[in-house]
Amino acid sequence: MEIQEFGTVDLIVFSASLLLTFLVGGYYAYKARRDDSVANYYFGNRKIPPIPLGLSLAVTYISALTMIGVPTETYTYGMINIWYAFANLIPSIIVCIYFIPLYYRLQLPTIYKYLEIRFNRKCRMFSSAAEIMNAILYMGITVYLPSLALSAVTPISTHVAIILTSVICIIYTVCGGLKAIVWTDTLQSGIMFFGGLAFMIKATLVVGGFSEIAAALERGERNNIFDLNLDPKLRQSFWSLVIGSFTHAFYPLACSQPSVQRLMSCKSIKSARIAMIVSNFPKILITLIAVGCGAAAYAYYEHCDPLSSGQISKPDQLIPFMAVDIFNSLPGMAGLFVAGVYSGTLSTVSSGINSASAMILEDFILPIKPSLSGKSQLFVSKITGLILGVIVISMAYLCSLSSNTVTSLVFVVRGTCSGPILGAFILGLIFPWCTGLGVLVGQFIGAAFTCWIAVGGLVYGRDPATDGVLPVLTDGCENTNLTTNNEHWNLTQGFTTTNLLKNSTATYSEHEPMEYFGLYGITFLYYYSIGSIITIIVGLLVSIITGANDPRKSNPDVFVPILDNKCFPKSVRHFFRFGVPSRKTRCGKDGINYETDDVGEKVGIKLQQTNHLKSNHSDETKALNVDV
Repeated sequence: MEIQEFGTVDLIVFSASLLLTFLVGGYYAYKARRDDSVANYYFGNRKIPPIPLGLSLAVTYISALTMIGVPTETYTYGMINIWYAFANLIPSIIVCIYFIPLYYRLQLPTIYKYLEIRFNRKCRMFSSAAEIMNAILYMGITVYLPSLALSAVTPISTHVAIILTSVICIIYTVCGGLKAIVWTDTLQSGIMFFGGLAFMIKATLVVGGFSEIAAALERGERNNIFDLNLDPKLRQSFWSLVIGSFTHAFYPLACSQPSVQRLMSCKSIKSARIAMIVSNFPKILITLIAVGCGAAAYAYYEHCDPLSSGQISKPDQLIPFMAVDIFNSLPGMAGLFVAGVYSGTLSTVSSGINSASAMILEDFILPIKPSLSGKSQLFVSKITGLILGVIVISMAYLCSLSSNTVTSLVFVVRGTCSGPILGAFILGLIFPWCTGLGVLVGQFIGAAFTCWIAVGGLVYGRDPATDGVLPVLTDGCENTNLTTNNEHWNLTQGFTTTNLLKNSTATYSEHEPMEYFGLYGITFLYYYSIGSIITIIVGLLVSIITGANDPRKSNPDVFVPILDNKCFPKSVRHFFRFGVPSRKTRCGKDGINYETDDVGEKVGIKLQQTNHLKSNHSDETKALNVDV
């Protein structure tokens, strides 16, 4: 079968969506040309409405990996992937109750400033540097993977697509700041929704309706939503998705700069909570649509798997290939779907560049040069954003040279960095006796242990007996070159497993379990949880052994008791403060000298001094006054 490519109308629709995104970003960049404050560039002067912020927060973490990867995962592994849609629900509630009030109380310029206030500067720099590296790697792979997949069905080559995506992001992000990003994200959320919805509706009609899809899923053993197997080596199960996705979603919502930066751009705690709640709706809808697209794709290719039959070369080309096929008689619709995929990439990369430049400025430059003027800060921010854009392009090209190895390592780094950082924040917020040394040692050991099992899994490969690749058929194919050896590679994990095929009609077979060290087989979904738990345990043990902090001398503003609502008895609330004094007892003309962990640095922490923006620009001081 010859692979169909874009028609003229498809190209027009796709180009129009990119042009519209560029114009919206350019408009807000033009409006902001006279406001040279860093507060406007990074926080929109704290006047951005909560609903657009909520949409922006959602699509920041709905990249092209969701638009292409989730349908491919559903096609390959079944309907168990539907649980991804609800991963943010519980974490968003926790963030609303515990984290948002803390952000506004401390007025943090970056989330990692908290670690300096609570522990010491080394903790801040370690976590911030790890997250910057994490963000660069992720942005590179986010640009590369959809470019690779879409180059199979569009006349745009992979290298041209990488340049096109990156340049558009760099221009409106560097020039317009957060306002440009938020409003382009709002536009892109609509393009993603309607593009995905159009694909799902058309695919459902083509295969004969929902009943036919359900029947095909049942025949293909993909109706596995409630797979309750507790084996941690299973790539996907109900438990691994619920537990792993909870931790995976909790970190970006509570402890990552893109999320905190948006929440701090609202005018009040109430508005920030509204934005967080709003962000759940597009996340759920777009992910459910993506799962539905994967289910419809399996019904469409039930008897002729395009990968096994040689029609496509990689699994992540499945959905773009099908889009061009089913929309062949509807010019422009394939272009709309591809525009939705690229919108996911634009939203993720623009947010990443803006947030990473904020971290570099606030966490590394301003502590060294605190007297830097507001205009100089803005200039440095834009130059940093430009440099980050070039690095992202380079990273995407690096992935194109050695896709499997580089991509796999990217996901290993993300899995090993993020979990320990989450553990560090939990130690700071809940356990007052934890010290800076304990956190640093805990993070190092947590990252090293997670990296060890992740690299072990990468080297040995996934065990086919627990990988969960479901059978696909080729008995309905005509004039195709059927493969006898196939590699299954996925966008979510980046690991490769080899599936030896028994025959040409069912690309599936039973496998004997692989023999290797047991921890190497643990599913990647648990990496975040493992890193967090080890960081917390080691951090507490090291703190106790080396001399724990005295909770009575701790700053109550940096703690969040687990149970502090007045509906609980006073004795219960007192217990969960773990000895930390109540905030209302700390008042005094000169304040109280709270304890930090740097030797010789027991200093009074005044919250108004934690934000560099206030001391560097008189106009920004007014912008940062918030109604809490």
